[in-house]
Amino acid sequence: MILSLSLLFCVGPVQAGQCGSIVASACERPVDDAPARKILRVKPTVTPFVVGDRFPVETRSLLMDPARYDLAPSDGSWRYYAMAGVVYRVDAASGLVLEVIRTRRTSHLR
Repeated sequence: MILSLSLLFCVGPVQAGQCGSIVASACERPVDDAPARKILRVKPTVTPFVVGDRFPVETRSLLMDPARYDLAPSDGSWRYYAMAGVVYRVDAASGLVLEVIRTRRTSHLR
């Protein structure tokens, strides 16, 4: 009984392992003789704030080194804030979002 259960659980990964994945749905079988490849589908995310929204500058930290993230230096009338992998350019006086910046270099910021 235990041997048959262990064989049952080993069948799936062995069959799906042709493309390097243990999940069969992650592999795509091409029509021709080209090797199978992995496909990653990522759903687009919605940012919590859009241009024109009031950004909570009181509760978020100011991004101190914009050059580190390939961002233009602030001229004093606006500042950068990061939240959930997105950088927001925010008006210093009103706190309104001027621009939403999402790049690979800023995706790790929380």
